[in-house]
Amino acid sequence: MMQLTQHDIECLYEAREMIAKDISRHYTIQQIATDVGLSPTKLKKGFKQYFEMPVFEYLETERMERTKMLMRDTDKPLKQISHLTGFHYLNNFIRAFKRKFGVPPGEWRKAMKSILIITGHLSLFPFETVSLLIA
Repeated sequence: MMQLTQHDIECLYEAREMIAKDISRHYTIQQIATDVGLSPTKLKKGFKQYFEMPVFEYLETERMERTKMLMRDTDKPLKQISHLTGFHYLNNFIRAFKRKFGVPPGEWRKAMKSILIITGHLSLFPFETVSLLIA
């Protein structure tokens, strides 16, 4: 286990915040490490140790959560949503979404709209329930 100083931890939080602010940006470990003042090794190992996931898994998770929010709250086309969240190609977005959530984004969006029409709420249904409704 890597020893992290208070300064290292502050730098890791800064890295996480930097990623969350601009999820459409295509980062390299070297860029993030330089921007926050850590070595690439300390960034990679420290991030995984402290936040319990690798840097790029965190970025993908943030992207996927943002895509769900945009699909739920807007009528933007999937292609536009994919570009806003850092995917250059719609097919890559669709594959990543399906890998993460088990259903394609278009089906997820339809299910969300159906639930909203039927209940008037989205908060009553956790994602696992939506997945079961689609299947």
